[in-house]
Amino acid sequence: MSESLDPQLGEYTPDFDPPSKEFVERVTALGRAYFQPEFYGMENVSKDRPAMYVTNHSVLGALDGTLWAAQLYIEKDIFMRSLVDNLHYMMPGWRDLAPKLGFVRGTRENCEAMMQHGEHIMVYPGGGRETCKRKGEKYTLTWKKRTGFARMAIDNGYDIVTVAQVGQEDAFDIVMDGDEIMDSKFGDWLREKGIAEKYLKDGETVFPLARGIGPTMIPRPEKQFYAFGNRISTKEYEGKTDEETLWEVRNRVELQLELDITKMRIKKLEASEDENWFRSLLNSL
Repeated sequence: MSESLDPQLGEYTPDFDPPSKEFVERVTALGRAYFQPEFYGMENVSKDRPAMYVTNHSVLGALDGTLWAAQLYIEKDIFMRSLVDNLHYMMPGWRDLAPKLGFVRGTRENCEAMMQHGEHIMVYPGGGRETCKRKGEKYTLTWKKRTGFARMAIDNGYDIVTVAQVGQEDAFDIVMDGDEIMDSKFGDWLREKGIAEKYLKDGETVFPLARGIGPTMIPRPEKQFYAFGNRISTKEYEGKTDEETLWEVRNRVELQLELDITKMRIKKLEASEDENWFRSLLNSL
């Protein structure tokens, strides 16, 4: 990892040139064939109505966002800009690729600039902690006390659209979670070297050891489901940024997302009854 964060990396620029739809179709073809995604609520999104898309992280974050963002681009001509953690810009190689994918460092200034330019914005209120799932946290939102996304939406009159992602959490099993790692000798070493404090938020954002097919980290081909929730307008809250209002908006968003996650999990259970034998075999490994 880099010793410091270059303040110029990840800053928003409105002249971003997205890749072609043909390219996006090609690079996501395998994922679409492998995970057979289904999309619901596409009528809730429109290129002419920019929104903040609030979604849930899955374990490791490995399968987050890609397929539904690609679907919006291909079907609705919406190219999503993602607000991401500073950690993305501390990793050699990836920090140079991230801007080419439309990623933007998650600061209030960047978010406001994107809203002023009418961008469609992907936000994960759970941040890095939500990708570092602990055992028993499957499909659990870990938003702590964050209300910043609600404030930005209200201040800029942006609608919020929730995006429930289901299937990704079932593609991996957690073998050893972050708490267990930090309680091990390796965790002691991370603390001793200062790595835990400097890069891992004192152990909070330690990725779990997880397995997919058999002992590998290849994700199981779990069918994926995505639901775009009903648009939540912030117009009625214009000029109100007191804590009570921010929590009211956050709670509305959180409730909508949790409801749609539950609905998609039910659809996944129903679909599993029709799984072919080969997919069922891989998912049982």
